[in-house]
Amino acid sequence: MKKVVFVLIIVILIVGLLVIRLARLPSHQTATSPSPTAAQSITSSPIISPSNTPNKFGLADPVADFKARVTKKPFGIYVTPQNSPIQPERFTGYHTGADAEYQDVTADVPVYAVADGKVVLSEYASGYGGVLIIGIQLNGAPHTVLYGHIRPSSLPKVGTNVTKGEKLAVLGTGYSTETDGERRHLHFAVLSNNRLDIRGYVQSKAELSGWIDPLTLY
Repeated sequence: MKKVVFVLIIVILIVGLLVIRLARLPSHQTATSPSPTAAQSITSSPIISPSNTPNKFGLADPVADFKARVTKKPFGIYVTPQNSPIQPERFTGYHTGADAEYQDVTADVPVYAVADGKVVLSEYASGYGGVLIIGIQLNGAPHTVLYGHIRPSSLPKVGTNVTKGEKLAVLGTGYSTETDGERRHLHFAVLSNNRLDIRGYVQSKAELSGWIDPLTLY
């Protein structure tokens, strides 16, 4: 009988010690680390600040994540209402710029001066809504850069001197008069010889020679 009581006491002591040790172990509740949903929402949150990554031509990004967001209409693509990656489509021709898509962003999306220069055109135009052009020097030669689908009320005045990386304006609201009914995106074009030409499309490949593929500069 004494042996049975002794064994029971030993068992009770061992169980008690195990309970105490388990109670002292650190908690591993998932509340101390983000859930997969929260992590995904953080990584997918759009960045709307300019990139400071240097490039071979010394240009600043015209909009945050510019190169990564050119996903549907690159420079030179030939589109028609039937084959366009954007539907519905109302244009036909060879694309003179590169479109950075921002339909997923609800906050204001600033656009920035890619280099020091001067605003030489700032107006409302069919197909764009707000559009502006700044004159810059690229490789020692005069060029112009065009920003399309800009909120008209944010457009700078013609003659305004701008500094590389300076905020110029913000993108217009998609599918509104600010973008002339277009989705929210930046149409960015680089023109040679300091030309003023706001065409977003041309009807022959030969005409594209007046523009430079923006992605080759980044």
